[in-house]
Amino acid sequence: MGLLPLEFTDGLTDSPFFRETLQSHERELDLTNTAIKHLIKDIKDLIAAARNLSRAQRTLSDTLNNFNFECIGNSQTDDEMVIANSFKDFARLLSTIEDERDRLLEKADEAFLEPIERFRRDQIGSAKEAKKKFEKETAKYCQNLERYLNLSVKKSETQLWEADANNSMEQQHFFKAMSEYVLKLQEVNERKKFEFVETVLSFMLGWLTFYHQGHEIATDFYSVKMELQMRLQRTRNNFNMTQEETKSLRKKMLDNQEKVSHVLLH
Repeated sequence: MGLLPLEFTDGLTDSPFFRETLQSHERELDLTNTAIKHLIKDIKDLIAAARNLSRAQRTLSDTLNNFNFECIGNSQTDDEMVIANSFKDFARLLSTIEDERDRLLEKADEAFLEPIERFRRDQIGSAKEAKKKFEKETAKYCQNLERYLNLSVKKSETQLWEADANNSMEQQHFFKAMSEYVLKLQEVNERKKFEFVETVLSFMLGWLTFYHQGHEIATDFYSVKMELQMRLQRTRNNFNMTQEETKSLRKKMLDNQEKVSHVLLH
């Protein structure tokens, strides 16, 4: 069940119903404040984890880029050159992805965290300030009303008139503080539907853009992957053929050596 609306007319009578409804709005405000604090913490943790991951990815990229293949022989075949340079392609892939992640993380504080914290500080903070003012005026009005109701009828007409005027003034201060507080609670409740959610949407779209860029980078890498896989398969096939020939030559060598040794012994 949603919150009941706060009505100015109910506040004028300061009825138990108004106070109960007001308290439900205050509880919701406290819950929202706590939830935003948790959200800010989780976003900060996520950004910190993303930065740690980015550093690890760049370290891996550097290692791959500096990895050297030494091939047998004075010259390399085309396949060997492509395979030897493949780690540099992997390094460029990782580095390009991390460049995109850096662009996201560089604006994370200004674009995401600061607006969320500003909403909590300015909107919820101002509501809490309005609450303090309302509670202060409520206390003053109640104290003055109690004195007013306890006035003796023996007071002079001037004194009664002054007490009545003072009570009316305190009542107006109370009504003004009450209306400002109700208005602010309504404002925060409405603003979080668009101003706060817009910021969170922007945060989500930032991550989706990063993932989309990663997909684009992967698509561009597809041709490199296909060529490398073709050359790796050809190199594997050549290795298997050569391996069989090498094993056959080795067996013949060992057999001949055994025959020679046998002749020498006899």
